[in-house]
Amino acid sequence: MKIKANALNKAPVCKEITIDDATRVFIVGDLDAHFDRLQAELNKVNFNPEQDVLFSLGDVIDRGPDSIKLLTYLQQIGAHMVLGNHEHMMLEALLGRDIMAMRLWIQNGGSWHQSESLPDLLKMCKWLVQQPLSFKLHYQGLTIGISHTLPEEWDWNQFPHRQSDVVWNLLWERERFVRNSHVSNHGVDFSVHGHNSTQQIRWISNSLHIDTSFYGRPTVIDLTTIIAQFRANIAQ
Repeated sequence: MKIKANALNKAPVCKEITIDDATRVFIVGDLDAHFDRLQAELNKVNFNPEQDVLFSLGDVIDRGPDSIKLLTYLQQIGAHMVLGNHEHMMLEALLGRDIMAMRLWIQNGGSWHQSESLPDLLKMCKWLVQQPLSFKLHYQGLTIGISHTLPEEWDWNQFPHRQSDVVWNLLWERERFVRNSHVSNHGVDFSVHGHNSTQQIRWISNSLHIDTSFYGRPTVIDLTTIIAQFRANIAQ
């Protein structure tokens, strides 16, 4: 079921960013509102928010007990976040006042919002709607795409004209993963995504899928390690 993208009509489609090669960069998959699980994984890599950089692949909220706590934490540490389909449902339900989006959101773990104050929710919404749908990250000599999900065919240099098409492709699409099907992934060396539950992180051509949250823990990847693996695979 597709919901409207009115609340995301002006959300940034893609933010381009360059990070110094010596900086440690981590990417975390879907969090599903579990703050302690994120902290446990960050502790394993000795994450230091004053020196290291964290990217979130979206679906930070819903299902667990810590939606607001996690969003607040990501804001506080200056994490880079792309929107996921759960944030989309929240924004359309609360900002767009979309009844269908509200119904779908509650069915998929959004009922927590009923015990939160409306000012707090709207404050979070105003921050979320400023987050991009994707990043192009320049780091250690590579260009890396970052988005919640990815369709079978994508060009990071030429996005669809309609915002609703971008939203569907980068926040909801599942065919690449479900069908294990790659047509193209142009404009980046490789890309990293959440959205599709997997027990182990999984490459599909030059796209990496890391949403292990359903299996009890989020995955936090060290991008330097992934880049080394990617280059080793190319060299083979």
